[in-house]
Amino acid sequence: MKYVDPLSATSLYIELYFNDVKISTATAFVLKYDEKYYLITNWHVVAGRDADTRECLDKKHCSIPNKLLVSFHKKGELGQWLEKEIQLLDEDGTPLWIEHPLSNLIDVIAIPIIETDEIDFFPIDFSLKDTDMAPLVAMPVSIIGYPLGLSIGGKWPIWKTGHIASDHDLDFVKDKPAFLIDATTRASMSGSPVVMRADSFQRLNGNYAIAAGVNTRFLGVYAGRISRDSEIGRVWKPFLISEIIEQKLIFNEETGRLAPTRNSNCPCGSQSKFKNCCGSVA
Repeated sequence: MKYVDPLSATSLYIELYFNDVKISTATAFVLKYDEKYYLITNWHVVAGRDADTRECLDKKHCSIPNKLLVSFHKKGELGQWLEKEIQLLDEDGTPLWIEHPLSNLIDVIAIPIIETDEIDFFPIDFSLKDTDMAPLVAMPVSIIGYPLGLSIGGKWPIWKTGHIASDHDLDFVKDKPAFLIDATTRASMSGSPVVMRADSFQRLNGNYAIAAGVNTRFLGVYAGRISRDSEIGRVWKPFLISEIIEQKLIFNEETGRLAPTRNSNCPCGSQSKFKNCCGSVA
């Protein structure tokens, strides 16, 4: 019997369209959060704009995608795919995706997807972000996506290997929770999940472990290279997905965010007091 790595089923091939004109391809993956399924990818992928400058990525026509075509796994037929169209904008041009409270400053979005009898979902295990493995500089990581739109055996993704290129706990830019990797990634890998795998590793407390098998830690969402002339790319940290779905900034040890006083303006930019916004207690 053939073996397919479970994480290979997580990444999905997506095509971006403006009406019937194909603009580009990219990568997304499914995540289950509070019993609901979401498609996770980058802001720049669905917006068609650079997340830092908001300039059009399509330099020739400045086409902005209004729908995407996702190759989902066909129900009960692993190795077969079913293309499903997802609208990105409503009739007024309002985005239908969920973006971070800080908008395009965080280059990650979520799209709610509804269960159907036609599709099998293979969501990434979100708890893998908490695996007791220290992501140290120079350690190898895997980016699971579709370089140059390539796939194998239909729409199975390709695993590219790189190395952690910056200290994981330091934001590569102030207030942008991402770290850097050094990898020969290519176009269409934006939106790929990034994981670290090892059978021997350092735990978060500094002790070393030799596991009975391979351990996996989910490190975040790949968002492309920082420039065309560099192999250095960004990986946005997993807690940002929680902030996107919950629509509030989270202040704890994991995020490293420091909570302001309750009567201060909320850091998310809503102009509301912190106690009435991200600092509210349900």
